[in-house]
Amino acid sequence: MNKKDLEKRLRELSLYSDFYLRKELKPLGQLLQEGETLNCLLTGVNEGNRKMIAVTDQRILIIFAATLGGGEIKVVKREAVKDYWFKKKLLFSSVGFSTENESFVFTNTQGHLKSYFEWAMSQPLPGTV
Repeated sequence: MNKKDLEKRLRELSLYSDFYLRKELKPLGQLLQEGETLNCLLTGVNEGNRKMIAVTDQRILIIFAATLGGGEIKVVKREAVKDYWFKKKLLFSSVGFSTENESFVFTNTQGHLKSYFEWAMSQPLPGTV
């Protein structure tokens, strides 16, 4: 997905103003495949680092863009997710999901994005409708 299409989708989701300066957007645009739809974007602290979580109709992308040097990208297929949750609190909201083999927990996330995350995770997988 090119930068222009990514910015357009962020505006459609009303998330552009929250994330337009994030350095993780550059690798995110390169990771999104043709025909893949971005449904939610948020950040949280995982393993001591602030990471971006992008929920698409097919995958969950976890992007860590280091200030110096390389970053880290983890891809989880949506069909592999067995459970997900979002705990909204005044200051310290958290989000998480688990697969058969791994659990992912992100703290200090944006509490106002709870409805976006839950909506994105409840969307049917392509080909299952």
